[in-house]
Amino acid sequence: MVHAADPPYLSIVIPVYNEEQRIGAFLPGVIAYASAQPCAVEIVIADDGSRDRTVEVTTRLLAAYPVDLWRIVTLPRNRGKGGALQEGMLAAAGDYILFIDADGSTAITELDRFMPLFSDTIDLYLAVRTIKHAAPFKRCFFGKGYIRLANLVLGLRQSDFTCGFKCYRRDAARQVFARQTLDNWSFDAEDLFVAHLLRLRMVEVPVYWRHIPGSKVRVMRNVIECGVDLLRIRWRWLRGRYR
Repeated sequence: MVHAADPPYLSIVIPVYNEEQRIGAFLPGVIAYASAQPCAVEIVIADDGSRDRTVEVTTRLLAAYPVDLWRIVTLPRNRGKGGALQEGMLAAAGDYILFIDADGSTAITELDRFMPLFSDTIDLYLAVRTIKHAAPFKRCFFGKGYIRLANLVLGLRQSDFTCGFKCYRRDAARQVFARQTLDNWSFDAEDLFVAHLLRLRMVEVPVYWRHIPGSKVRVMRNVIECGVDLLRIRWRWLRGRYR
């Protein structure tokens, strides 16, 4: 385990796209949590080419946080959540790098479940949504179906692919995200597939998740698109893309 007298440097990466209306309810809680930690905590905002005032609002909110502990990585155009997250994760400098969705569906305080497990023997900490609150039936139904399909196509045995709350040791993050090729919602499956190919050591951590209105996920369209992407991942593996 990480020794208490030598706390790790932690990065929190938050991908955002047109979050002007919601970021004000979410980011102050992350800042307060980070400020209360015994270790240095870097906050990295990965903006996916937002067309609204997301960057302006975010910059104003972060002004109260130490200037050397936050940065905004801005993509020149909208690539997709996976593309923004890839840039943010590769830019982060922490010993451990967490990414979290900006809707707050998994609260930043769930990181309390992760940190006692930090160890040199674990590369990747995966949140598993064991407790869900008020999730629409359609989203739950297709979500479970996607997990089964992804495990079948990719030959994995993961309990959860798409929870937006995962923490990597820095070296593991560099290895995985440097190999990522998908910019859309399929990046999670691709990254976990790559992590298995690299024989990274993983642990699943139960977390609480709640549905937040305003999600940009369009269930039917995204399920079809991500199903096709699973085949793309397999094809790219056969072509040696992830070596």
